[in-house]
Amino acid sequence: MNFLPYANLLEQIFVVLSGLVYLLPLQKREPIEVRFLSGLIMGGALMVGPAVVLPQNGSTNFLLVALDLVVMSFVVYYCATIKKSAAFYVAIWSLVTSQFFMNLWHVLYQLSPFRNNGSLAALLWGVLGFYAVGLTIVGLTTAKCMPEKGKYHIGPRQMTSAVLFLAVFEMLDQMMRIVHFGRYNLMYYVVLLVVQLYCVSLLFIQSELFKKSALEKELFTMNMLMKQQEEQYEITRDNIDMINQKCHDLKHQVRALRGLADDESKERYLKELEQSVEIYGAIVKTGNDVLDTILTEKSLSCQAKGIKINCIADGSKLEFVDPVDLYGILGNAVDNAMEAVEKISDARMRLIDIAIFTRDRFLVINITNPMTGQVKLKNGLPVSTKPHNGYHGYGLRSIRHSLGRYDGTMSVNVSDHTFELKMLLPLP
Repeated sequence: MNFLPYANLLEQIFVVLSGLVYLLPLQKREPIEVRFLSGLIMGGALMVGPAVVLPQNGSTNFLLVALDLVVMSFVVYYCATIKKSAAFYVAIWSLVTSQFFMNLWHVLYQLSPFRNNGSLAALLWGVLGFYAVGLTIVGLTTAKCMPEKGKYHIGPRQMTSAVLFLAVFEMLDQMMRIVHFGRYNLMYYVVLLVVQLYCVSLLFIQSELFKKSALEKELFTMNMLMKQQEEQYEITRDNIDMINQKCHDLKHQVRALRGLADDESKERYLKELEQSVEIYGAIVKTGNDVLDTILTEKSLSCQAKGIKINCIADGSKLEFVDPVDLYGILGNAVDNAMEAVEKISDARMRLIDIAIFTRDRFLVINITNPMTGQVKLKNGLPVSTKPHNGYHGYGLRSIRHSLGRYDGTMSVNVSDHTFELKMLLPLP
């Protein structure tokens, strides 16, 4: 008993199921349930319908492959927040996966001693069970690890390789049918399975290599930023020390001049002079020299922009954090807060609150600021309103990367027109 008359129908059903497996890990479009169900029903009807009507021959198989790619690309793009090129890439993987398991089933079936025994229903249930196990394995491995945060980032080289491998496999399939092997000869499926396994392995390895290359590029950028932060910290520390010394000397000079002043205009002049050096009041003392340097620099910047910083910080617990890491964490966080507060027209609302304290076995860094407009969060980070950069660009990624060195975490909370960035670092 065999299911050859049902081969095209089963293959189309399996392509739909394969597409579902690759679709599940992706970020979905809203409304998720409506798009998901309608997309699968529409795609299934468009793919299964022609398989029932069309005869089984070489030209039909080419037509069904082209139809599978077009329809599955549309379904993936309709259901997931994905680029059209990436949707086509997912469709290729769905088709290749379906054909791979179908060929593997044919090989196992031909080698099985029970191939001539049993009913057609039992044989069909066996195919479905085998395919369910295979798709479960794919769903937990390949389909889950290939996308990055629910998205595919497909470049021209990846797409070209995928299309080339698929074309080679389909042409080999047709050539073997016509020239050498019969459609249902065991060797026909063995050769196809070996070639397809080779192509799939190369595609997967290529995908992982491109992901590794992108990760290395991002790490290189992060390291460059860290190096710039280190250089900036050294410059800032020297500048703050110089400002500290100069302002301290000027205050003593003003006091000395005041002791000699009797004239009213001279007194007024001295008051103006004293006010001009009140920058010394921006020098922050927290018990940690690195933290003092960072907060003083940001306080001076905020003064120039009409922003008030309220800071309550216990710097004595920060000794375990590398100065460059601390500069990057607080510098990026305060810069983001300043960028948001600058948009507020009411001067009384241009405030940034910084609190650094310990709770239980954690160091808590909490930065709060008012904001205008709405902020949408995705994956715990604000969605950028800029074309290629913004609030959740390298700034917050740099913070998260630096916190990761100390097993720390970061969370964002938006409520009542207030933006709160909270960071937790376990104390050593």
